Amino acid sequence: ARAKGLLADTQPCSDREAYRFIFEPGFSTAETVTDLSGRGVGMDVVRRHVDALRGAVKIDSRPSLGSTVTIRLPLTLAIIEGFAVGVGGETYIIPLDAVVECLDFPPHMRGAGPVGTMNLRGRAVPYLRLHDAFSTSGVCSSRENVVVVRYHGGQAGLVVDALFGERQAVIKPLGVLFRSVPGISGATILGDGRVALIVDVPSILQRVVNTGCLAAAS
Repeated sequence: ARAKGLLADTQPCSDREAYRFIFEPGFSTAETVTDLSGRGVGMDVVRRHVDALRGAVKIDSRPSLGSTVTIRLPLTLAIIEGFAVGVGGETYIIPLDAVVECLDFPPHMRGAGPVGTMNLRGRAVPYLRLHDAFSTSGVCSSRENVVVVRYHGGQAGLVVDALFGERQAVIKPLGVLFRSVPGISGATILGDGRVALIVDVPSILQRVVNTGCLAAAS
C-alpha cells in the first residue's frame, strides 16, 4: 500500500484500514502473477458489484486461523422482523437484526447537532439524528430516543422521536424514481394504510462517514 502511494510512509494503519486496501483496484500481495490470480482485480470487482446492490462487504482475518469475508445485501421482497420508530410525522422501520438496544437520548444533548458522539456506559459511540438525515418535516420530540445499531463490527446510534416496537414488515421494492435514495432499502405498508420506509443502516451511516461528519464506529 505504501509502495503504491495508498498510504503515507509515516501514516499509521490499523488492521481494519489495511483490510480495505484489498478492495483497491490493482492491489495485490501476491509475489507472482498467474493467469488466474495476482492482478488485484478480483476483490475490486466484488466491491463494485456489492456497492451496485447497495450492500456492504468487509474482511476480518486472524493469523493461522483464516479470513472471513462478510457480505450484507438489502432484501428486495421479503418479510423481515423490524423495529418501528417515529421521526417527525413519519414512521421508519429499522431491521431488527441490526438493533442492539434502545434507550433515552441524554437530556443534556437534546440541543446538540445532527451528528456527534454520545457516552454509552463509558464508551464513545457516534450518533446520527434521522430527523436531519431524511430532512423529515415536523418538530422533533422533546423526549428523544436512540436506537443503538451494529455498524461494521462496531456500534452507532440513530436518534429518533418515538419507539413503536417490533413488527413484521413485508418489504416492497422502491420504484425506479426512488431506488437511488440513500439510506432507504425499501418500503412497507402499515396497518393503517400508511407507507413506512425501511432504513438501510449501513448505507445511511456510511454516507455520513464519507462526508467526514461522523467518525466510523470502532
